[in-house]
Amino acid sequence: MLVQLKNSLAHWLNSANDFLDQYVLPWPVRFLTFRFVILITIGLLIPLILFAGNTVLVLMVNSYLNTMSVAVSSIVLLYATISEARQKQIADLQEKRAQEDHSHVTEMHQLILESLQNQRQEIEDLKKLVATLSGQSYESETLAPVQDLKELHPRGSQRFAEGEPHQRFDEQLPHNVLVTTVRDSLRSARKRSAGRKNTNL
Repeated sequence: MLVQLKNSLAHWLNSANDFLDQYVLPWPVRFLTFRFVILITIGLLIPLILFAGNTVLVLMVNSYLNTMSVAVSSIVLLYATISEARQKQIADLQEKRAQEDHSHVTEMHQLILESLQNQRQEIEDLKKLVATLSGQSYESETLAPVQDLKELHPRGSQRFAEGEPHQRFDEQLPHNVLVTTVRDSLRSARKRSAGRKNTNL
């Protein structure tokens, strides 16, 4: 019951965030990044100096500037968080693609080595057959085993394990509790969203 309530709340929050990101938040971003708005906001420092004795005007301008400052800080923080999550997604996709390509090339070379090994074995069998038909004795050469190319990697076959890049990044990169918490929450939200889409399909 508690898990179902938590999932329902998370679904509602994700839906609300999607609605705000699509229909509401773009407007204050456009307003605050408009060139004339920036110039006018900077120009409000002039009446603060010239009419310092007018308490009502000073309070109004200060309230506007404080509101704009909080709005800009919140928007910058929001987009920085989204950008960090997006960069993490891009890095994950690039690493996954590189690992798939590396595995594919390694498997191709491995198949070539195994094919060459089979050809050597067939040649040895033919030599033995010819020697038998000729009434001669032939001692087959011992063929070296095929080298496992994955073991030649500096990290060994572990480099090709699932999730190895994430584990290596977590071990080598410095940790930040806030960034990790936000990233994990965004990753969980994406997994739940993907699960809902697969269920709908």
